Order: sequence, then C-alpha cells, then structure tokens
Amino acid sequence: MTPNTENSRAFPTIADDRLHARGDNFLAIDYLLLNHMTCLMKMAFAASSVVFILLCLLASCFGQQLILTHAPASVTIQQQHNEKLAASDVPRLITNTLGLPGSEKVQWSGLQSGSLFKRPKANVLLTVVTAQSSDLNDVKPQSVASFPVDADLPLLDLTPVMNTIQSSFLEHEPLMVDLMADNNLFDINTPNDIFRKLPNSMRSLADRLLDSDSVLSRLNIGSLNSSDTPDLKLMAEMQMVDHVLKTLQEKEGLMKGKTPDLFSFVFTGLKHVADAHGADSARTKDAHRVMSDFIDSVTQDFRKLYKDNVVVEVLTVPAPEKKLVRKTRSLLQQTTTPAPSGKNDYNLAWDYDQDFPAMFNIILWLMVLLAVSVFIISYGMWNIDPGRDSIIYRMTSQRLKKD
Repeated sequence: MTPNTENSRAFPTIADDRLHARGDNFLAIDYLLLNHMTCLMKMAFAASSVVFILLCLLASCFGQQLILTHAPASVTIQQQHNEKLAASDVPRLITNTLGLPGSEKVQWSGLQSGSLFKRPKANVLLTVVTAQSSDLNDVKPQSVASFPVDADLPLLDLTPVMNTIQSSFLEHEPLMVDLMADNNLFDINTPNDIFRKLPNSMRSLADRLLDSDSVLSRLNIGSLNSSDTPDLKLMAEMQMVDHVLKTLQEKEGLMKGKTPDLFSFVFTGLKHVADAHGADSARTKDAHRVMSDFIDSVTQDFRKLYKDNVVVEVLTVPAPEKKLVRKTRSLLQQTTTPAPSGKNDYNLAWDYDQDFPAMFNIILWLMVLLAVSVFIISYGMWNIDPGRDSIIYRMTSQRLKKD
C-alpha cells in the first residue's frame, strides 16, 4: 500500500521538526558570528585610525623640533608641550638670548635669558633638513630639552641677526659664520677673513676626507660610502664644520672678545641620502646615527672653546617641495631702492625705520637743549651791567681816564 504523499507533506513528522530546529540554531550561530566579525572589524578600524593619528602626531613632533643640546646656567628653560615655536621666530629668539639691543620680544617663552650682565658668549644653530618620509629615523642627539616647531619657513635667514651684531659692535670684530652647501660649492657668509680661506668645493673636501685626521676618523660611518655623491655631500658638510672648529681651536684668542659670536650651519645631506637610497634603507639609518653622533661631538667642542658659555641648538625641519635657494649678499650691504613717488598708489603712510624712535628722541631733546641754552645766554646778555660785569668796559674806561 503506497503512502499518501499529500498527507505526508501536509502533516510534518518529528524528524522534520528537528531539522527545522537545527536550521534555526545554525542561523542564530551565523548571525552571532556575523555580529562578532562586524564588531571586530569596527574595533580594528578604530585602532588603525588611532595608530595613524598617533603616528602623524609623532611625525610632526619628531620631524619639526628645536633641540637644545646645551645652554649655560644664565638661560632659563621651560618646557612647552602645547605651544609651538614658529620657525620665523628663531632669529628673534637668538637675538633675545644674546641680549642684542633693539630686539623684539618673542611671545614664546620656552627659552629665556636671565640677568643682563650674564649673557651667552656665542650661539650655535645647526639646521638639519630631513626627508618627508623619514619620521622614525630622525636625528636624536643628546639634548637638554626639545620643543615642537611650526615650520612656516623653508629656510632661515640669519643675515639680520648678523647685521645687528656687527652694527652694535662697530669697533670690534665678532666671529660670525653662516654656512650652507649649494650644489658643488659651499656658501660661506662671514665678515671674518680667517673663515674665507676655508675650502668651499666638494672636490677639495672629498680629497680632505681621505686624510687620516679627517672627520671620518672619529665617526663610525657604517654602510655610508664617500664615493657616492649623496653620501659625499653629507660627509663634506660635516668636514666643513670640522674645518671651522679647527680654525677656532688654532686661534683661541679671538673668542676672548666682548662681542657675542654667531655660528649657523645647514645640513642638507640627510635628505640626499634618503632620496637616493630610500627612507628606510640601512644607509639612511646609518646617516641619521652618524649625524646624531656628529652633533654630540660638535656640542662638546663648542663647550670647550667657550667654557660652557654657549647655546647650541639643533633645528630639524622637513625638506620643502621646491629646491632650497638662498639669496646671499654681503653684510651691511646698501641696497639700492627706487625713489618713492610723490603719491602712494594706496594712499598709505610710508613705513618707519626701526631706528626712528631713537633718532626722534635725539633730535627732539637736542633742539630743546639748544633752545634753553640760547634763552639763558640771551637773558644774561640782556641784564648785563657794562660797568661791573664786563671787563671790556672796565679797560676802556681806565684808558680814557689816563688819556
């Protein structure tokens, strides 16, 4: 007897109920697994976002900062965690630290000078240009303090600071050097004749690196090779600074003057090494390590030369998109400007010179003093007694009586 298929479909059996129950359980398990996977994906995405933000913050902190490797006791250091120092304020910060007259105050209070009678004898600024993608391999020398910097300028110009020093001490000759590599030559901006005799070409410095007493003899260069052009540029920059130090060591009497000294060195070799070999390559890591060791050595040398009365700063800035080009000119050079027209296009007043307040006060009080002096002399002459107060009338009157 054949079973009735319609009745069997209309009335499910116990086995069918078990199968449906198992299917519902599998669906519930799949739903729970899907929820767990979704939560895990959300957590992983949030964690990756947090890590990315932290890396960006660390890159901004390590990529752009002012590292203070040494400061005398007369300089007060205050850590600034939130407030950044603008790169354009670094020249004014150096001017205030050295106590130069006519310097504008900087709102940033991370580095301040103490007594007016105890100022640093010299300031050394080492500007290190790093690659954009080498945030984890930045230069890390031994430091006293470090401050975040807002790199609003691709390259600093310390010519105004040098002009201020030279104009404030006209009777003396302060030591000032502004050094930067420009292609295969070095741009040396200095008023001192002893630094103008230094070698300023890559070829001469490459030959100098082969000597036994070069800067490479004191550094562990690792995988760097002086035969490669990017590596050679970095080594030549360090050798050039070593030449300046040896010149100072040979003539220590020049540092006993009463004028503040200023030294500025710009290193672009790290960027060339990172661009040529990669930001994460072994050579780039060795270049950052060698640069850190060299900065420590330079700091110790300047401390010995100035007996710890020197401020040494390291400014790390990322490489700009455009090529670094610095317009150079001689110190205190008179620039020819076109004669101003009688009428301003925008009907604005002409800008005042920074020495206008001093000139105005000198002229004003000199005029007041001359006016008072003329009035006193005139008043005395008006009330003079010819017979008693003047020797001229006395002599003439006696001669008349004798005659």
